[in-house]
Amino acid sequence: MILLITLLLFSTITNNEMEERIRLDFNKKTEDILPYIHKYYPNADSTDIKKWEDSKALEFMYIDGEKFYFRNAAANLFRIDTTCKRIKELIEGEEKSGRKEIIKNHITDVLNEYHNTKNNLLVPHKVTFHYTLTINDTSNAKEHNIWLPYPRVDNKRQTDVNHFSSKKYIITTNTTHSNAYIKTNNKKHNKYKIKYKFKTYAEYHPLPSDIKHTQADTTIFKEYITERAPHIIFSEKIKNKTDSIVGDETRPYYQARKIFESIRKEYPWASAREYSTIENIPEYVIEQKHGDCGQVTLLFITMCRYKKIPARWQSGFMLHPGYENLHDWAEIYIEGMGWIPVDPSFGVQDWGKTDAEKYFYFGGIDAYRMIVNSDWGGELSPKKKYSRSENVDFQRGECESEKRNYYFNEWNYSFKVKTKKIK
Repeated sequence: MILLITLLLFSTITNNEMEERIRLDFNKKTEDILPYIHKYYPNADSTDIKKWEDSKALEFMYIDGEKFYFRNAAANLFRIDTTCKRIKELIEGEEKSGRKEIIKNHITDVLNEYHNTKNNLLVPHKVTFHYTLTINDTSNAKEHNIWLPYPRVDNKRQTDVNHFSSKKYIITTNTTHSNAYIKTNNKKHNKYKIKYKFKTYAEYHPLPSDIKHTQADTTIFKEYITERAPHIIFSEKIKNKTDSIVGDETRPYYQARKIFESIRKEYPWASAREYSTIENIPEYVIEQKHGDCGQVTLLFITMCRYKKIPARWQSGFMLHPGYENLHDWAEIYIEGMGWIPVDPSFGVQDWGKTDAEKYFYFGGIDAYRMIVNSDWGGELSPKKKYSRSENVDFQRGECESEKRNYYFNEWNYSFKVKTKKIK
């Protein structure tokens, strides 16, 4: 029996669904993870395994009295544990990120254009985005309800949004999760495609020299400085950790920047278990000592809100050529600057020589984004009858029959992206 009853506070997820989701995530035994570990650490034994488990570098869970490892635990070990990471790099060489060069060149373009124009929206790109959702087996259903991610039309960084499809989708863009919806009654319909075209901009806000460093009006921004269960909770663990990071700094901008710096330094990126199975995501990051983009973003938002710095969620896709993926980031409100983007998982750019380069993602964001969500844990339109597969974020899509929700192991999604800089 999986003793995670509190997780049933999430939406309409049943106990059986929760157990199945956890079993899908934690499905590896010791013999399954050892071959990967031995590729880089051939003499690893039970003592090493225990050490990595104790340090939270090797994630596991007991299910019905048996130990199971997270499906990507072995690969994550060489991302989380610094010694293991170095050993892997010695064998394979340090990972050379082509994305790093793309980002470096792009940030240089953005900063140069800002220097010349002083505009906050910069280096526009045209984007063509093809999205496909495919259901594995449609034989046991009479109808399907499908929700696909759709580019937001209410954000200044994303304009001229159009869609193209042979199917008649109902588009809803004025909700938390911008989505395209369709209901079909034909069992043969198992593939759902849509194409988007839109324009996207980078955004950049340097710290004004005359900023007063005053706190935002808490009455106006109450929604963005308060707790929101189950993930944004000002627990003693959150308070103590945030206070230790911020120290005696009182200026909101620099308080948030200290949090931004600390998160990137302290919590390495690692493949994530499904958000719907985590009781409190920010506390999970602190306890497990790692997190993916959305997990560290929720931690950043929670810490900022605790310090009365308005903070909110934003997510969708990152579109860096060759590195397209799901992605989450944040925005904070600084008096005298307004809402500014912050990407905690991209963090401080270690290649940067100037503060503008190093801290670009604190007050800036690249043009390689598709924004879908303006918050987390909202409702789709129309509202789902059954539980959500992802009840925090919305990027992969959702689908259900007239009988039940279809979970992620019952369908697949894919997308292709073409970006072109507008000269």
